[in-house]
Amino acid sequence: MRATLEHLAGVVRELTGRAAPGVRPEILDGWRVGDWQAVLRDVPIDERAYADRFQASRQQEIELLWAWWSGPAGARVRPRTAGFLGFYLLTLVAMHSSDRMRFHGDAPWEVTVAGRAAADLSADLVADPDVQRALAALHEPGAGSTQARAEWAALDLTSLEFYRHGTTSIILTGRVAAPSRGRTATFALKCVLHPYLTIPAVVDATRGYHALHGRPDAEESPAVPVWASHDSWILMDLVRGPTLAEHLARRAAEQPAPPAREILRPLDTPALRDLGGALLAALAELEREGRRHDDLAPSNIIVRDEGPGRVRLRFVDLGVNHLHARTITGQGQGESVYAAPEVRRDGAGHPRADLYSLGALLITVAGIPQTPDGTVPDQFYVTSVGLARLLEDLTDADPDRRLLVTPTDPSAPRFAQIGRVFADEVAILEQDGRERPRGTLQRLRDLSPGAGTVARERRKVQARTRQVRDATGAAHLRQARRLQRWAWLSAALLWCATALVVTWWSRDLGLSWQARWFDMADEVSGRSGLGLMFLDDVRAPDYPVPDPWGNLPVRLVTFTFALVSARLYLNVFAELSTVWALPRGRRARARAVAAEVGLRSLAVLPALYVVLPTLVQRDWWPQGTLVGHVTFAVVVQACLWFAWDTNARARAAGLSSVPQGEIATLGRLAAWQPTVAVYLVPIVAIGTLLSLGLVQDELVYACFVSLINLGIFYPKSAGTDAPYIRAGMNRAALAAERLEHLERTRTVSAMP
Repeated sequence: MRATLEHLAGVVRELTGRAAPGVRPEILDGWRVGDWQAVLRDVPIDERAYADRFQASRQQEIELLWAWWSGPAGARVRPRTAGFLGFYLLTLVAMHSSDRMRFHGDAPWEVTVAGRAAADLSADLVADPDVQRALAALHEPGAGSTQARAEWAALDLTSLEFYRHGTTSIILTGRVAAPSRGRTATFALKCVLHPYLTIPAVVDATRGYHALHGRPDAEESPAVPVWASHDSWILMDLVRGPTLAEHLARRAAEQPAPPAREILRPLDTPALRDLGGALLAALAELEREGRRHDDLAPSNIIVRDEGPGRVRLRFVDLGVNHLHARTITGQGQGESVYAAPEVRRDGAGHPRADLYSLGALLITVAGIPQTPDGTVPDQFYVTSVGLARLLEDLTDADPDRRLLVTPTDPSAPRFAQIGRVFADEVAILEQDGRERPRGTLQRLRDLSPGAGTVARERRKVQARTRQVRDATGAAHLRQARRLQRWAWLSAALLWCATALVVTWWSRDLGLSWQARWFDMADEVSGRSGLGLMFLDDVRAPDYPVPDPWGNLPVRLVTFTFALVSARLYLNVFAELSTVWALPRGRRARARAVAAEVGLRSLAVLPALYVVLPTLVQRDWWPQGTLVGHVTFAVVVQACLWFAWDTNARARAAGLSSVPQGEIATLGRLAAWQPTVAVYLVPIVAIGTLLSLGLVQDELVYACFVSLINLGIFYPKSAGTDAPYIRAGMNRAALAAERLEHLERTRTVSAMP
């Protein structure tokens, strides 16, 4: 009778007490190794197929079979048969773990079954001598592979221990009994699960792994040295240490709880510096060897601690994981999110696949969850435009558009060049400070109008100055200096405007203090007398000072307007620019320039709206309020026109860096339009009535405007909305830059 999986399932049901005696356990005693191999290959790969075939869930099968196995197993079957049944159970447990990791995002150590950790259950099974003998028989190489047989014969298979689960395999460790040539005393044995051996690509990749990746002089290589490989296993050095997935999970557990607003989740800058730098160094070394990985994922990277602040990363499982091709194209599940779209689509390697995987890994190293659509998370656009640009350039879904913006020499090794760009951007991030966890003192400082923007921009310029090595670096430095100057100008103008309001308020209240620079200005202008003569000259004849009650409306409105304007520009707009690369199209260029002019105008015009009513005519404050709100509304509209147009053109061009649906962060900016419009109606109406003298109680109106400024615009528009606006506008600005580089590339390609 031919051995079948149905026979095995019938025996399991009989042994676990779920059916009347039908298929007797004794039938398994006559099965040869080849029978077991054929039956194990026939096990359905996914859980649903298993349930459809046997009308029982695989997890339930594991639980019942484990209950039988952990009892008096020897009372019902012979030891040899018990060993093969144990291996069958080990296969089911490993496949369950693989499904949990691939489709549910579970970490290997999080998978539980039968009331225990899947890894612990597998360790108990592998430790059983009968299971060890079954494993040795099922994976013993045939007569056709001399080297594989020699290496296999040198292993002490009684020393096998379970190490960890893979996506298509189990990894075991053991000792060498008599190595055929100089080897380490311990080994790692990756045994491919039999059901996956029905996939020809998996068998071919496993059989040829040593020929492709085995190198006798690989001790210093980032790739773990390989001894031999056969159809169902790979034998290699045992490199102890946590995987990158385990290392990051442990690191995350030590971090403080993330903030309530996900967009404020800080980037893990030390991890980016240490682990990200080590990852790029390892990839650069692998590239120098003329190799690539094609399956970079946290579980395939081993972290070796080599001292304080020093880590070395080692790579295992080079080559395509052919299960990635079984996921839905364009959707990442588990570790398939690190596989390039072309790898998931074709099930084959690609020269630029490691670039995509690198970008996805750097996002994870930064402690930021991956986005469902594969775009760069918003947190990078909030705190590091440079890192966001690099990540976009690595994770573009089109391999031909990777490294579109990043300056690299195609004739030189690219990972070393990317490493230098990455190190520069991490250095800038270290100067930022916004990504660090916020203590009570820092949160209070964040409530200030400037929130440290000027100091932050100064540190960035200093870092950029140290980094300038080429024309591109000089361009980044020029942009940083330009934004810094505008931040300084805005801070200085609004500080002076606020100081004038406070000074005039003190004069109204009869406070007898006067800044020394006012006296000096009077002397220089040749004026003397009571008051601030060189400024009082511009005051309208009907503008009395002091007049505490009559001047209270203008003082309230201009003071609160100055605070809001300072925080709005410095906290939201100071680090935004829409002209990283000017579009070639006339309309697109006009939109970018209009948005940039509008952004920069917010650094200057608010101070003017504060100073004129304060110094010249107190009755101008309703008009100043109206003009200020209109100016703000026009700038918001210009920014939205730029962002909407850029995103539409980016989607039309197929840029994967721009989400296909509504961009929530940009929606925050769009929501300002109706808010401003709602407040413009009473401002225009009441302001007009005040100007015509039809309404007299202007203090009530001034209090209304001031409450809007301090109660809504200061905490929300210039505060809680700030990171969302920066993320949405920076994403659009970088999309414009990518579009310009793409157009330039097309133009060069079209040249004869």
